[in-house]
Amino acid sequence: MRSSLAALLVLLALISAPPLFAATVEYDLFIAEQEVNITGQPTKAMTINTAIPGPVLRFTEGDLARIRVHNRLATETSIHWHGLLVPPGMDGVPYVSFPPIGPGATFTYEFPLRQSGTYWYHSHSGLQEQRGLYGAIVIAPRGSVAPEAPEQVILFSDWTDEDPHAVLRTLKRGSDWYAVAKGSGQSLLGAARLGMLGDFLKRELQRMPPMDIADVAYDRFLANGQQEIALPAAPEQTLRLRLVNGSATTYFHLEFAGGPMTIVAADGLAVEPLGEQRLLMAVAETYDVLITVPADGAYEFRATAHDGSGFASVWLGEGSLRPAPDVPRPNLYQTMGHLGLKEVFALTPAGGMGMADEAVAAGRFDQPGMMNMHDMAPMAEPSDHGAMDHSSAAPASETDHGVLHGGPPSPAMEHGHGGHGMPAPLSVMNPNGKKGATDFTLLGADAAGASALAM
Repeated sequence: MRSSLAALLVLLALISAPPLFAATVEYDLFIAEQEVNITGQPTKAMTINTAIPGPVLRFTEGDLARIRVHNRLATETSIHWHGLLVPPGMDGVPYVSFPPIGPGATFTYEFPLRQSGTYWYHSHSGLQEQRGLYGAIVIAPRGSVAPEAPEQVILFSDWTDEDPHAVLRTLKRGSDWYAVAKGSGQSLLGAARLGMLGDFLKRELQRMPPMDIADVAYDRFLANGQQEIALPAAPEQTLRLRLVNGSATTYFHLEFAGGPMTIVAADGLAVEPLGEQRLLMAVAETYDVLITVPADGAYEFRATAHDGSGFASVWLGEGSLRPAPDVPRPNLYQTMGHLGLKEVFALTPAGGMGMADEAVAAGRFDQPGMMNMHDMAPMAEPSDHGAMDHSSAAPASETDHGVLHGGPPSPAMEHGHGGHGMPAPLSVMNPNGKKGATDFTLLGADAAGASALAM
């Protein structure tokens, strides 16, 4: 009887004990104000561990995350774990789920990782996210072994040297200043020149504001904190790109110069693979895509702002630079209506590589960025991911000069790429946001097909 009771107690202890493979993964995040120089003009920003974006936080499903956030700002702050299933007190929404982290204070977030995939984190206090407080999260599936393909994390964002509170004031005034600043202002003469005077006057009589697609004129669009980066990739190598849109307001058209991409996950969830030549990615979305880098050059993976005002570039491979095609500018004078959406906002389907174009229904834009996602079916089991390094992120030393971007410096920026230095972008588009949009011509044929598309 006594032995049976002992065996039962041992069994209960084993059942209630945490899994043996679970680990406690710890990070220290130091939030501080810092001078950065992203555009050539020094300005004040907020950094995590002295970098924009902050470090990539890597875990394995089943781990216990313990993240100490040290606030070195003169004001309160917070960190929200976007898309993660966490206890309410750990969600990081100040005055809703937890008290904010005061100046000079440290708060320890601790929660189990109950999912896998690509996610991100950002400040949920005031307009701090717009000043640089964001970073990516990668969670490998439980029991994952060798990766199917090498991985790269790319976090896209928008940047303005202007104080975010000044941006908000400008938006509240309802002026056309940002449209003018990025070259998308509209006029009676411009409408007449394009043969769209009727559309222009109709809108004016209705006291409708100009359709400029995006409200803010940004100075730069960034990939991992820089306008242009190069990532290592061997010829004919297949890569898994973990993509995060950490922008404040910008949707991005994503396109790889080397051919179609294959979407394998959306917002952290594995999906049935779907090929796309160009993908619209909404604010805060994440995608995992597979690409194969051709052997005959360095190919551009470009993120173009959806208003056509600029872009960020990621170069993959070695050799001569192969830029992605420019995204045709939208027709800003086109009357916006439910039936007009198909004409003004048509996306490029997967057909571009010699295949026929598909019709794009206007209703597909109710969920921007989820182009063709209704065709996706959840996978029974997510693909295996590579084993992750769970070492903590050591805080970098303080610095009073330009921002130190996360990750190693791009070799292409410092020593040339495949024997070639990184030249000015090989594009007729200006990658910068402000004053980067000056072409108001009607839209020509889309780069990937024969249809006259707007985007």
